[in-house]
Amino acid sequence: MAQLAEVLTLLVSAAARMGAKAGPLSEEFLGARFNSEVLSEAVGRASVSRKENDLPTTITGVRIDDVPLLIGELSGPATRPAIEAQLRRYRNQATIARSWLGSEAPNLQLFLVAPTGSVHDGRWKQLAAEIEADDRTCRKLVWLFDHEPSEDDAEAFLSRTFVARPWPGAQQLVQLDAVATYALPNGWEEAADNPQLDFDGLVAQLIELERLA
Repeated sequence: MAQLAEVLTLLVSAAARMGAKAGPLSEEFLGARFNSEVLSEAVGRASVSRKENDLPTTITGVRIDDVPLLIGELSGPATRPAIEAQLRRYRNQATIARSWLGSEAPNLQLFLVAPTGSVHDGRWKQLAAEIEADDRTCRKLVWLFDHEPSEDDAEAFLSRTFVARPWPGAQQLVQLDAVATYALPNGWEEAADNPQLDFDGLVAQLIELERLA
């Protein structure tokens, strides 16, 4: 599997190709302490520590179109016990991130990268569907792929997310500009605005205008 740093680079590049903007995610969201715990330490209370198995061993993040994203990986066998243990750590990390996000907390999303070849494995497909159906803590999406992911693969994955665009922005502007240069034939606009014409009457009027043109 590609390293998370490589995955992050692919996702950022693919998002840019789709017209989205990426920015850094604050390091506190990837750390081990809640916002309230840092504040408590600032006023002299004891610090809080966590066990290693409470949080993911590797985690990264980014903002895309100002939406905060955590990005992690799933490994090991495609079994519920193995994956649930990993999901618990990611939910814990997401809970920490939410504590720092304040009013943005509902926007947090978690992208999880499955092992190479998972896209053709029915067990992984079933687990991915279950993970994505579980909205506890934050929205989750699982990236399944066949080989080491490419930028095209990343774009295909992002097309399932909030990054997707219904149409290319630049192309749409060109199309709208082109439409703006068209003019209706003489009499068509008046016929379309005539409240006394029903659908059949409008069609008949347009046909007559074309015959007289």
